[in-house]
Amino acid sequence: MKTKQKWLLNFLEIIFAPYSIISRIFPQIIAIAIVIIATSEIFIYYQHLDIISAIYASVGLITTIGLYTPSLNEMPPLEKILLTILVASSVAIYTTLITGIIITLSRKTIWIDARARWRAAHMKDHIIILGNMKELADELDRMNVDYIIVVKNEEIAKSIASKHVIIGNPSAEVDLKNAGVQDASVILIALDNDLDNMTALLRAKKLNPSARIIVVIHDEGLHDIFKDAGAYQVIRIRRFIGRALAGIALSNNIGGVLIESTESSSNAVKKHGYALGFFKVEKGSKCEGMKISDIPSGLVPILIEKNNSFTPYFSRDFILEAEDSLVILGDPSKFNMLKKLCSTKAD
Repeated sequence: MKTKQKWLLNFLEIIFAPYSIISRIFPQIIAIAIVIIATSEIFIYYQHLDIISAIYASVGLITTIGLYTPSLNEMPPLEKILLTILVASSVAIYTTLITGIIITLSRKTIWIDARARWRAAHMKDHIIILGNMKELADELDRMNVDYIIVVKNEEIAKSIASKHVIIGNPSAEVDLKNAGVQDASVILIALDNDLDNMTALLRAKKLNPSARIIVVIHDEGLHDIFKDAGAYQVIRIRRFIGRALAGIALSNNIGGVLIESTESSSNAVKKHGYALGFFKVEKGSKCEGMKISDIPSGLVPILIEKNNSFTPYFSRDFILEAEDSLVILGDPSKFNMLKKLCSTKAD
């Protein structure tokens, strides 16, 4: 079942996601079962116990609790030898396995990872983040947008502190599948080096050719290579930062990309910051036939693209048509609201 209904996902993952933890402790459980079964068989054969009693006696023996102890004088020598070998080898094994299970079950990040993997398997049209982009995850949380983020280790997962984190290899095919890459609408790749970025791009493109894949690269000279490999957009991080800093130097803001708050900013800007958003009116969406004045408050249309031409000249009564594009300035937390209005995929 694939769904975009968040309340349903939230409800079902609480019920079903924890069961995936069993896969992590399954080898330990099997090993314990083998030790118990082996000891039980000895009790059944030599002491003629029923299976339930034999299991009871076996658990007591290998945990050294000693709930059942046969009479030593009545035990055949071979039984004593077999039980001695089993006890000597199994006590340490049993203790180690139980300790491992307890440690696994007590790690908070393991439960978060299990829930995220279950959720990702049932999501549709979500965003996938590959790499340590905590700030992006924070923004998507604030905008109430569905996403999954894949990071390399538990330390990074702890720093992100999100219920959407999968701990794995962001460039590995198995973890891309676990993140639901086949049903994602956008994939954002920002790994530590460009080789991993390229590996993740090629595998994601193979699994979901229609997804918009955005890659943040370190070596600007690789821009064309990433574009040729199928990236929808390639962000040269140094150039992006340089342009942003130049914009700040000239206009006290990030040059038309983001508007961060300053001491003299309005309360609205201080609270959320402003940003530019680009939206296309899809045929059959709620935006088609809507007046500009009906756009959600907090979002200001500054340009309209019609027939491949941008114009800033329009009135509040301007009627939006299919294939029109809007350039919006406003609170980014409200962008998702407008995206749903302009998209036919919205619920």
